[in-house]
Amino acid sequence: MKRIFFALILSIAATQTVADANPQLVASVEHRLRAYHLQADVSQFSLTTVARLHFALSENESYLDKRRRLKWILRNATYKN
Repeated sequence: MKRIFFALILSIAATQTVADANPQLVASVEHRLRAYHLQADVSQFSLTTVARLHFALSENESYLDKRRRLKWILRNATYKN
């Protein structure tokens, strides 16, 4: 049972490192970043970074707080290998 669970965890981890963000999500994030006067080639970011940007853009914060958070995410972005 432990071997099956371990194999499942490894397969999930391997899948997530290879997976790319959905092109529609990438285009949406790039478009919404422009509203905060930020530009980035989101297609070069890892899935984790794209998800962080998406969730930050969906938060109900003030313009300045959201822009500050987005800039932090972009500064600390991880890229695809």
